[in-house]
Amino acid sequence: MIDLPPQAGTEELIAMARPPYPDGFFPLGAGWTAVFWAVVGIVSAAVLIYNSPRMRRRREAFDCLKSARRAFFDTGDVSGLAAQVSVLLRRAALHRFGRTRTAGLSGRNWTDFLRDTGAHLNEEDVFLLENQAFAPADFENDLRRGRHFLVSARKWLEKNL
Repeated sequence: MIDLPPQAGTEELIAMARPPYPDGFFPLGAGWTAVFWAVVGIVSAAVLIYNSPRMRRRREAFDCLKSARRAFFDTGDVSGLAAQVSVLLRRAALHRFGRTRTAGLSGRNWTDFLRDTGAHLNEEDVFLLENQAFAPADFENDLRRGRHFLVSARKWLEKNL
């Protein structure tokens, strides 16, 4: 038991009852509680969006595009680049537009479909998709043939995935 001084005033008694440190962190005030729950909500929403099936598909598609780009710049194989990107674009189109609209397309119909859905393909890109995608490896180390094609494919994927 605490011994009280015989002539203790009100302030002295309050000082003895208070802890020797200022107010603790918890319980939080109303404003800090609101801030805490807002931060928890934002972090939870970011985690859910990051792990959503749509964002996972986008990450996988762009990872495939990056690996095709890396292989192209390492080897200079335009045919390999056209084949990998063509398969990637077809997979994305099948998912985005359905099998009925995209499964039967080939050649000029396929490139027209890509143009209609937002691809900015020049004549060299159309040639790569129509003729070079299934040709034997072509190591001519002319990197400018594939650069515009990579940019066009990336923009189309960003728009449609």
